[in-house]
Amino acid sequence: MKLPDAEQKEKKAAVLPDNLPPLSLYEHLVPAGDRELLRSYAGYLSLLLRRGLRQKGCHPKSFNLLYRAVSRPWGRRTLLGRLQEGFIARNLSLSVLLEPLDGCEWLSKKRYPLELASASPVWLQIISPVARLIAVLNNQSPPFYQPFSNLAFVYVVRYLEAVPQLSAALQEAGVAVDKQRLYEDLPLLHKESLHLLSAASGIFFRLKIGFFIGLGRRLCRPESKKIRQKINFFDYVNAFLYGLWHTLAIKNKTRGLDRL
Repeated sequence: MKLPDAEQKEKKAAVLPDNLPPLSLYEHLVPAGDRELLRSYAGYLSLLLRRGLRQKGCHPKSFNLLYRAVSRPWGRRTLLGRLQEGFIARNLSLSVLLEPLDGCEWLSKKRYPLELASASPVWLQIISPVARLIAVLNNQSPPFYQPFSNLAFVYVVRYLEAVPQLSAALQEAGVAVDKQRLYEDLPLLHKESLHLLSAASGIFFRLKIGFFIGLGRRLCRPESKKIRQKINFFDYVNAFLYGLWHTLAIKNKTRGLDRL
């Protein structure tokens, strides 16, 4: 049985290039019991971004309605209901749901001259809440989420750049991309993200984050034949070893950080 054209396009859009880690890999950033909540939150962000990028031709007042909807109780059959239930169970602030609304609304109204590398106020409104969510679910202290946002931005840029459908959505929304500037900024952001290891507590969590920093290092390379190669088992091994080395290198530099 063949899928309708719309479903075929949607299915094709979900296929990622072989040189990027699969999206399912990022579920391991949180404990197993919290992964369903993370998936629901990712779906929530996806819907907001579609509205912000004007893919659905939303009404100007739709974001005002969304602000009200987040504070209104919903049943578990709805996405907001599942998120509200998960947030209450974990004592999470609703600000993690509200802040991305600000960033997506700014995208839709073009309140900033939107260039991917320079529109940091918008992207931080969307990325920082994700970093805070992951920090809270891992019992991390506040200094963790700021450098983690840099690491998340590295991944966002590479996925936007490598998936034509996402890049086209940015262009339609009037978001310019200066590739040269991104190639210059990504290694700097990656270097800053190394400092997050000193703000993270717990050896197993440090190893986990170190692994993702190692993958981020690979994604920060300038565009070349090497970056276009399929990510394989040895890339993951190298990422782990790179993260392990940095975890051990900062061992004596983190004393007292648990009291911040």
